[in-house]
This record gives sequence, C-alpha cells and structure tokens, in this order.
Amino acid sequence: MFTLLNAAPDTGNQGVSALCHSVVSGLVGRGAERITVADHGRGQRQADWGYTTVDLVGLTHNRRFWRGDSLRTARAMARIGGGIGAPARVIKRSKAVLDISGGDSFTDIYGRKRFEAMALTKRMALDAGVPLILLPQKLGPFKDSAAATEAVDILRRATAVWVRDAQSYAFLAEKLGRDFDPQRHRLAVDVAVALPQARPSNLDSNLMSWLAANRAFPLAGLNVSGLLCNDASASRQTFGLADTHDAQIEAVARGLLTADPKLRLVLVPHVHKNEAEPESDLAAARALVRRLGSLAETRVRIVEGQPSAMELKWILARLDWFAGARMHATIGAFSSGVPTLGLGYTDKAQGVFDECDIGKDVADLRKLDARALADRAVASFSAREMDRAGLRSRLDGIRARAAGEMDDIARQCGI
Repeated sequence: MFTLLNAAPDTGNQGVSALCHSVVSGLVGRGAERITVADHGRGQRQADWGYTTVDLVGLTHNRRFWRGDSLRTARAMARIGGGIGAPARVIKRSKAVLDISGGDSFTDIYGRKRFEAMALTKRMALDAGVPLILLPQKLGPFKDSAAATEAVDILRRATAVWVRDAQSYAFLAEKLGRDFDPQRHRLAVDVAVALPQARPSNLDSNLMSWLAANRAFPLAGLNVSGLLCNDASASRQTFGLADTHDAQIEAVARGLLTADPKLRLVLVPHVHKNEAEPESDLAAARALVRRLGSLAETRVRIVEGQPSAMELKWILARLDWFAGARMHATIGAFSSGVPTLGLGYTDKAQGVFDECDIGKDVADLRKLDARALADRAVASFSAREMDRAGLRSRLDGIRARAAGEMDDIARQCGI
C-alpha cells in the first residue's frame, strides 16, 4: 500500500486535484494495486474514481486533538507505532509515503500554519520509519530561518526529492551540500502534464456548441483568479503586482474582444469555492462579466457546475487559446496543445513553463500594468497558430519526459 499526502481531492482547488489524479492514475497505470489518499473527510472510506478505486483517510490540521484525524494527534500516534488513529495506522503500514505539498506549499510565504501542516505530514512518515518520497514540487522561498532549517532537515532525511523548477533544484543542491545525490534528488516536469481528460457530464448545451470542433469563430479562454481579484488591492500588495488584477484581467478581456469582433470568450474557474469565500474563481468571473457589460452579453460565457480537474482539461483542450494565473489551469491547456499565456504572480509559473521549454509564454503580473498586459495577451492570441505549431513540436518530448519520470517514481516506490 502507498499513501499520498498533501494532494487532497476535496479542497475545491482543481490544481491540487490535478496533482492528485495525475499521481494516482500514473501509479495505477504502472501496477500500483492499493493507494490511500489523505483528504479532509472523517475516518477511512473508499471512492470509485472511474479509472480506479482508492482508499481515503481523513487528515486535517485542526485543534480537535481528541480526534484521530487531527494532524498533530496522528503524528504523535505514528511516533509510537500507529495507535488507534486511522491516519497513523495507514502511514505505518505503507510501503512508501508520497508527498507533493499541494505543488507549491513547502514554504512559509503562505503563513506559519500551512508550513506546519506541510512539515508535520512529512515528519509522520519519517517518524514511522517509512520511506518518504517528495513528488515534483516547488521548494521555498522561506522568509524565516527556522522554517528553512526545518525544511532542509526533512529534505535531507527523505528517501527521494523531486522538484519541478530549476530554482528549487539549485536550492536543494546548495542546502544539501555533500548529501546531494543526483539519483535521489531530481528535476522534473509538473506531474499534471500527464493528467487524463474526462468529458464533462453537465455542461449546458450553449457552451457545448461553442466547444464544438466545427464552430465558426475563434474561442479564447481566461481564468479569472479569485485569489488575485476578489480583494484586488490586498493581493496587489501581497504579491507586488504592477496593477490590481481585476483591472489587469478586465483589460485583457476587453483587448481580446475588441481585437477580433468574431472572438468569443470562455471564463474557466479553476478553484471551486462558495462565492462568499475570498478564493472563489466563480465570484471573480461573474464580477468580470458585470464590468464588461454589453460587451459580454452574447460573447462571454462562464463554465458553471464545478467540473472536475479532468473535465476542465477536456474543456481547455478545445479552446484556440488560453491565459490565466491559476497555474494548473494553464498546464491543462498547454499540455493539451493549446497556445497558452501564463499570468505569473510569483516565480512558480516561470519555473514550470521553463522546464517545458515554453518560458517565453509567461507574462509577469508584477511587471505589466493593465494596458501592457492587454497588449501582451492580444499579441499572444494573434500569434496562436505559430505558437500552436511550436508547442506541438515540443509536446511529444514533454509527455515522454513526464512518463519516464513517473516510471522512475514507481521504481523508487518498489512497484
């Protein structure tokens, strides 16, 4: 049995879900017979995901220390051999523990609590004496030296560490020093480039007609990030953006719609949260439609119904061009051969795009104000056919590399 941590499929963030399904489907396809995924439910359960049946176990960083699914309690039980808590028992019985840190959360820039959760889950495996394999992810940055020291100690003790960008690889090599081993410490593409597609079951007929191959108009897609738009002033300050992102993304939408009167635009939420929550992409998309007014009436549609990560990739694959700040939405698009402009608000998008040899296709939101970003997006859209040809020439290599890296991960797991 193998256990996957920090890739919970029930967060609403379809980027994290994409990582989860990419890993599970990849390992199942290589012969893994039983995989347990930690989520935010209660106790142990099973779920049929279509391509396989997985075991689920609840594990949450909360203060309900009397419950076995409390992360601190589970770690304490793991240290004494498993005890009565389901997560501790699962970890102790695992052949290996795989941890992907939500792709970019092994850092303290998102706050101390999230970093503690990332560290505690990894220490559960180490304390239980189970091989810990860190799957392709970003490492750091770390603002606090104590957090950096703790992270490096975990990295040094892990059986294998995979990173998805050159900056993280350099950090790993520098911090591990003589303990750095190119056989155990590897640079990879993001596992989500291999995410399977699934045809959505509940898209409205109007949107399905837009996605049809025989449509008579170009179809662009945008992700409107709730993280960056719903409290745009605070996000601008937090991430050092050149402009508020609501202004940036509105300028992009207006620029595209004005540049080509035939163009239609699909807004693709990639984080499914209640619209009252600050990270809701749907709330941000609806706010953009209201600001666009009459320009959006017949030419802009929102993907409703909370499609899964695999269903979203099916939708993205049918666009002519895509842009967005949610990185795994952009990965879903470019890994399907769709010309894509990543909207980077940290260094992570640049690192992932660089590793796939498409680093030129990232627009840095920290450097481009609304007008400059709109110009960049229109230029990217106008060059889509040339970019499509270049992307297709790279895709076979990207996919082959991702498959080879998953082969190596499976071997490290003993599959």
